[in-house]
Amino acid sequence: MPTYRIVTMGCKLNQAESSAVEASLRALGLSRPLREARQIARRLRRANPRALLLATGCYAERDAEALRSAAGLDAVVGLHDQPGRIARLVADALGPRLPAAGSDLGEHGATAACDLRVEDADRTRAYLKVQDGCDLRCSYCIIPSVRGASRSLPPDAIVHALARLVEAGYREIVLTGVNTGDYGKDLDPPLRLHHLLERASSVSGLGRLRLNSLEPRTVSDDLVAFLAGEGGRVVPHLQIPLQSGSDAVLARMRRPYRTADYAAIVERLRRRIPRIGIGADVIVGFPGESDAEFEETVLFIASSPLCYLHVFSYSARPGTRAATLPDQVPPPIIKQRSARLRALGSDLSLRFRAGQVGRVLPVLTLREVRADGRLRALSDSFIDLGLDTGGRPPEPLFNRLLAARVTAASAQDTLAVMA
Repeated sequence: MPTYRIVTMGCKLNQAESSAVEASLRALGLSRPLREARQIARRLRRANPRALLLATGCYAERDAEALRSAAGLDAVVGLHDQPGRIARLVADALGPRLPAAGSDLGEHGATAACDLRVEDADRTRAYLKVQDGCDLRCSYCIIPSVRGASRSLPPDAIVHALARLVEAGYREIVLTGVNTGDYGKDLDPPLRLHHLLERASSVSGLGRLRLNSLEPRTVSDDLVAFLAGEGGRVVPHLQIPLQSGSDAVLARMRRPYRTADYAAIVERLRRRIPRIGIGADVIVGFPGESDAEFEETVLFIASSPLCYLHVFSYSARPGTRAATLPDQVPPPIIKQRSARLRALGSDLSLRFRAGQVGRVLPVLTLREVRADGRLRALSDSFIDLGLDTGGRPPEPLFNRLLAARVTAASAQDTLAVMA
C-alpha cells in the first residue's frame, strides 16, 4: 500500500491546509506511515531518493523556483492549486499502483467532498479554515502578497464541514484563517463573524468552538456581546496580536491601531467575560526599535490583563517594506529582548493560572497520558493541565468534555482533579 508523509512548518492555518491535503490523499486510498517526518525537505530527499517530494504554502507561492532548486523538489504547488493538484500529482506518479478504491478522481479531483475537512493526529481537536487572504498591509508581512485579498468560505459549506467533523468525533473545532475576524465582508450579502458563530454553534452534537487569532479592530462590540452571552459552546478565549506596545513602532509596522485602542479592546473583553483567556503575539526587534520603545512594550504588557504571550524575533522577509528600513536591530539585542518578554509572558501565565485555583473549569481531555500518570486536558480558557482521574483508567476518559477543579498552579504546570 503506498504511503505518504506531510511535513508542515508554520502557523495553524498551514496545519489546516495540510490536513485538507491529507484528506485528499486519503480519498485516493493512500495511508500515512506510523511515524510522521519532522525534517526539512533536503533530509527527506536524502532519506527517500525515489519519493515524490512536494512543497506548498506561502513560500511556495512567493518564490517557487528558489524553493524547488534549493530543496530538490519534484513540484511546488501554489496555494490556490492545493489540495486538488497534489492529489492529481500523486495519482499520476502512482499509476497502476494506485489503490482501486481511490483511483477515480472525478471532475474536480479527490477534494470535491473533503477540501473543508481538517483534522489532527489525536482526533480530539480540529482546525477548520473559514477565511483566507488579508486586506491589511503590515510592513513586515508577505502574506497579503501571496494569499491575496480577504476571502470567506460560504457559511453553508462551513456548517456542513462542522457537521462532518462532529460526526467524525471531534469535540473541539478551531475556526482559523489568515484574518479570521474579517470573515464575511466579501460575501453577498455581507456577514460578520458573529453571524457565522451563531449558525456554527447550533450544529447538532457540537462540543465546543474556539476562535484562533483575531486582529484587534475585528473584535467588534457585536462579537464581544455574542461571546459574553453565548453560554459555553464558543469558548472564552481569544488571541489578539499586539506586535508592539510602542505607538511609534506600531506606526512603522503599519498596524491599524494604537496601544490605547488595544487596551480598550482587552479591557472590554475582561469586563464582559471575566474568565476569558487572552493571549497576544509580540514582535521583538522590529527595525528601529530603540531601548525606550522596547521598554514601552514591556510596561504596556506588564500592566495589561493578558494571560500569555507568543514572542517572535523579527526576521526580514524579502519583498516587504520593513526589510528595506534602516536601523536593523542586531541579533544579540533581539535575543536579549525576546528572553525578557518570554519571562514576562511566563509571569502573566502564572498569574492567570493561579487565579483559577479552586475553580471548576470545563476541560477537553486529550489522548495523552503524561509521565506523572495524569491525563492531559485543555480548559476552555486555554489552560493546558494535568488531570488526576482519581484512580480511574485514563483511556475511557479520552476525548471527553468534563468538569475539572484546579488544585495547583506553578511556573511549570497546572494540576486539576475531576469535579
